[in-house]
Amino acid sequence: MKNLLVLGMIFLMACGSSKNGMQEVKGPFDGSSYRSNGRYFRAVASGESQNMETAKSKALLLANQRLASAVQTEMKSVSESYINERNLGTPADFGERFQQLTREVLSTSLSDVRTIGNKTYVRKDNVYVQWVALEMHKKDYYKRIQLRLADQKNLSEQERKVVEKMIEKAIEDSEKE
Repeated sequence: MKNLLVLGMIFLMACGSSKNGMQEVKGPFDGSSYRSNGRYFRAVASGESQNMETAKSKALLLANQRLASAVQTEMKSVSESYINERNLGTPADFGERFQQLTREVLSTSLSDVRTIGNKTYVRKDNVYVQWVALEMHKKDYYKRIQLRLADQKNLSEQERKVVEKMIEKAIEDSEKE
C-alpha cells in the first residue's frame, strides 16, 4: 500500500512539472488583441540592455521589422491570389512591380503605427527588458497604396485596374471585422 501511495505521489509531481524540464514563459502581450487580424497589422517584440533607452530602441526596431514583415507577407499573398485568378500576361513581372509598390508604401506608412502596449522591466542583474506592441490599421495602409497607384508608371492600364480592384476588396474586408 505504501508503494502505491509513493507511486501516486511521484505521478502527481511528474504531472505538475514542465515538459522535458522546460517551463512555458508568457510575455506581457500574449493575448489575441495583440495579434494581427482582419483590421490591423500587429507586432510584439522585446529588447534587452543595461541601458533602458537602448532596450526600448531594440524592442521598437524589432517590432517595426515584424510589422513590416507581416504587411509584406499579406500583400504577397493577396497579389499571388489575384495573379493566379487572372491572366495578366507575365505574372512574375506584375508580381514584382506590385511588390515594389507595396514596399514603397510600407516605407512611408510606418508613421501610421500606434503603440498599443509598452512595458519596462528590470532584472536583478540591472538589465532592462522592454516590451512593445504596435499596430497599424490595414484600411489606412491600403488607402496609401491607392494614392500611390496613380503615380505608378510601370503598371499597364489592365494591371492598374487589377490592383485597384484588389485594394478595394482588401479595404472592404478590413472594414468587416
